[in-house]
Amino acid sequence: MFRAPTPAGLPPFSYMLDDIPASHRQIARHLGITERTLTRYRTHDSAPQAIRLALFWETKWGRSAADTEAVNFASVHYQQARGLERANAQLLAHLHELEAERATGPGQAANTPFFGVGM
Repeated sequence: MFRAPTPAGLPPFSYMLDDIPASHRQIARHLGITERTLTRYRTHDSAPQAIRLALFWETKWGRSAADTEAVNFASVHYQQARGLERANAQLLAHLHELEAERATGPGQAANTPFFGVGM
């Protein structure tokens, strides 16, 4: 359900800071904290979970996780669409068989053909 990693799955805080190509001022502004607070977090290599998660999605690991999720989502739905197309083709072939069988059978009704596939 949740796509965010668990605290144990997050890279160390200093690694995440090093991975982001922005100044400490920009990162602090983005997080809504002061530079001094960011420096303190970096010194202790620890930050609140919300800060760590916010930074995670800006790192290569977070972008990779999001890209992987998007590719998997697209793949599953593509395969589902292909399966539905195959099922639809089988149903249409079956309808054509039924119409051909009905057209050659005795006792034609006034509303023949009643499926009208391909007309």
